[in-house]
Amino acid sequence: MLKIYLIRRVAKMKLKFSQLAKAVLCTAAMAVSALGSMTISASAADNINVDIVCKNDTTTVSNAEWSIYKVGERKEADFVLTGEFSDYPIDMSDFTDASKMQAVADTLDNYAKTDNITPVSTGKTDANGEVKLSADSVGLYLVSGKSFENTTAKFTPSPSLIEIDKDIVAEGQITVYTKFTYEEIPAGDSDYGVRKSWIVPDGQKKLIPDNIKVEIYRDGKLFDTVTLSADNNWEYFWKDDTAAEWSVKEIDIPANYTVVTKNNDKLFLIENTYKSDSSSNTDSSSSTPDSSSSGSDSSSSTPDNIPQTGSLNWPVPVLIGGGVILIAAGWRVSRKEK
Repeated sequence: MLKIYLIRRVAKMKLKFSQLAKAVLCTAAMAVSALGSMTISASAADNINVDIVCKNDTTTVSNAEWSIYKVGERKEADFVLTGEFSDYPIDMSDFTDASKMQAVADTLDNYAKTDNITPVSTGKTDANGEVKLSADSVGLYLVSGKSFENTTAKFTPSPSLIEIDKDIVAEGQITVYTKFTYEEIPAGDSDYGVRKSWIVPDGQKKLIPDNIKVEIYRDGKLFDTVTLSADNNWEYFWKDDTAAEWSVKEIDIPANYTVVTKNNDKLFLIENTYKSDSSSNTDSSSSTPDSSSSGSDSSSSTPDNIPQTGSLNWPVPVLIGGGVILIAAGWRVSRKEK
């Protein structure tokens, strides 16, 4: 009797152990599969909060519309324009001071408005002068505001450029403190103007075309098209509504020229700089310092590589494979029982 009891006892223990082993293997397989799916989700999209603050010591601006556009990506030490901005002839290789960066921001903002480019995210500030926008990947972004007026004053925002890098993606948030003016609206119309400036090598004025055409936009809609040439001193002036938002765009920019559009709300300067084929910013070799000729350590001027969205995909096959192995092990245990 004792022998029969022991045999039954051992059989029950084996059965319980087998059931426990299957449960553990099944749980492990499910956990690995879930981890794999989480990895895929994390790599597919990163939601980065871009908190826009539109206020200063004296003024808090509510109901101001702000948008962000992804305009480029980092390529070694420089930026390159991407997406709908990729074809604009803007020199992105020199951000050595704030004024040059602001000029690029103004130019990109001008194109975004005249060409009606769709922003990544848009929204209006609340009573605290704040709005939360969102980006989905690393890159260079344009922060752009829309001017408006009330019964007494006009709000004029200043565009800016921000880089969302791997650290910001990891943190999931960046705060942008915007610049703007909020001034009383003068009575009647105001004077506006656009001027053309050419930057060419010494003695190479022959590179300047006879004339260029410029489109003038009022509140995002084409208002007029004018011709600038030496005959009118490469400038044009007009008088119109003070409360309107104005922008300009040069049509058919000559080959080998880059463009920058600067403005102070009422006066626009379109500046074209001649770039030979060898110095064009489309040639990445020209924008990267040659360490052999400069004698400097090139690694010190080149930032760390920024991983693109999707760089977490590599563990997925490993995790899925691990799940398959665990499931197979559970199946073998089940087979041995039988």
